[in-house]
Amino acid sequence: MGIRRLDWDHWIELDNQWLRFHKEKLARLCGERGSRLCMTAPEAYDAALETMELISEYLVCRYPSLFEFESSTTQKQIRIKATGEIYPIYSDNPLKYAAFLIQDDLALMIEGADGQYYLKAGAIPLPGFWRLEDKFNMPLAEIHTSGNVPQFREKLQLGMERFFQKLTPERAVVRYNYSIQTDGELSWSSSIGSEDTFGLGRKDARLNPSIESLHFRSERQALRRLPRSGAILFTVRTYFLPIIDIAQESGVPGRLASALRSWPDEI
Repeated sequence: MGIRRLDWDHWIELDNQWLRFHKEKLARLCGERGSRLCMTAPEAYDAALETMELISEYLVCRYPSLFEFESSTTQKQIRIKATGEIYPIYSDNPLKYAAFLIQDDLALMIEGADGQYYLKAGAIPLPGFWRLEDKFNMPLAEIHTSGNVPQFREKLQLGMERFFQKLTPERAVVRYNYSIQTDGELSWSSSIGSEDTFGLGRKDARLNPSIESLHFRSERQALRRLPRSGAILFTVRTYFLPIIDIAQESGVPGRLASALRSWPDEI
């Protein structure tokens, strides 16, 4: 699984791309596809609310120059100092507002009566290659098998299911993945087709895209169990850079080429 322990000081990371991500999330979550990019099942509402509470408290403590709490006569709110925007801590759609605050996408897994974990809530405006509406309410294993994740059953499924059962609220972990994208669109890779009609594979995919169109896409996936609800929260931060930019870093082209050559045939 490639996981390692995460220091709480680094649970949520912000950088100089925050405003770009924020604007893209606002456009997406408030746009015509918004209700398909942010979904919460009734049984996951308490976990979604807990997520907003924890993220807000963390940001105000960790980044006090960027965020502060405000109290109105009716409710507690959080203010983004850079933009002046104010969002409620308690609302009917807490994951949406939580997603506006950070660069990460959010997903909540809830344990079912059968012991499996199901995707019951998410704010996923910047997925790149998959749609929340396709995975919503799916158990953990089916999320991966339906997406044809290579070697999932053979190498990942059993360990992942055990890990979910054993994760405690006192511990957070992080893992990374990466891929090569053939266009420069952060939210949805149009090179794989329309987001509205997406299906696996595309007959008109370009066989020889130009080096200028290639982008390195990496996800930082942090996992923690929420202390009150017991849900598993994924915070998924995407790093997205043109290949020609990262190729300027000493040693990076060779390491990336070596990593690509190590991929098995099914990838």
